[in-house]
Amino acid sequence: MQALVNQARRFAQSSACVLITGESGTGKELLSRLIHNESQRAENNYIAVNCAALPELLIESELFGHERGAFTGAFQERIGHFQHAHRGTILLDEISEIPLSIQAKLLRVIEEQEVIRIGASQPIKIDVRIVATSNRNLAKAVASETFRLDLFHRLSVLRLMIPPLRERVDDIPPLAEHFLQKFRHEAQQNIKGFTNEAIKELCSYDWPGNVRELRNVIHCACVVCDGSLIDTSCFPHLHEQRLTRELQSNYSTDLNEIEKQAILATLEKYRGNKTAAAAELGVTPRTLSNKLKIYKAAG
Repeated sequence: MQALVNQARRFAQSSACVLITGESGTGKELLSRLIHNESQRAENNYIAVNCAALPELLIESELFGHERGAFTGAFQERIGHFQHAHRGTILLDEISEIPLSIQAKLLRVIEEQEVIRIGASQPIKIDVRIVATSNRNLAKAVASETFRLDLFHRLSVLRLMIPPLRERVDDIPPLAEHFLQKFRHEAQQNIKGFTNEAIKELCSYDWPGNVRELRNVIHCACVVCDGSLIDTSCFPHLHEQRLTRELQSNYSTDLNEIEKQAILATLEKYRGNKTAAAAELGVTPRTLSNKLKIYKAAG
């Protein structure tokens, strides 16, 4: 992770677009802020835009602005996020959620470094550094034609990929210590650290919520801990998550077994006639054949 941070610091000195990818909760937005803070634009605006939260009908107005009277309800002029970020940095968080119709206009803004407000005829020059993030595989989005190839190439001049926390277990203890220092003032006792068992518990968990989930777990532990050391009893969230997953896994297995037995019993009833068995089960013969192949492969 330290190597990734060092790379981000090098990228900060460039004016090129940066694409940061990784699962939700890995710290993409924090890395984006680091790039801004380490750049020559640090004294200017840093504008973070959650693309997934933008109303579809207002995305263009939110990003690029509009003139007064440009559409129904446009009672006054609006300056878009790109103008607010002039001479600074704009973060386009979850860039994959922007509709194709806006992607073409976004590409032009990046290439020309100018915006045209809705209802305006003249472009406005801007100087903006763009950092985009995504928890989806944008290459797959391009292949499925939900994301423009030219925009993908334009945004990914410089790339950073943050691995999930489960793939960097060595980062867990120092991160846990960092969050302990952040939240220890909320504890009733003077918490000095973690027991060995607590650290083992943290390192053995797979952290589907990544660093954000670890942060929340340590925050909770600081509040519920009644001793000088955080132990495994201070992690009720982890215990609940493990139990929930075990129950879901068992439930899924049970359903699959029930389905298998129902199919085999129906086939036996019709003496192996797949067409008749499929009709009674309410599926197509092809679906039935695919299910049987799965059962055969599973032994």
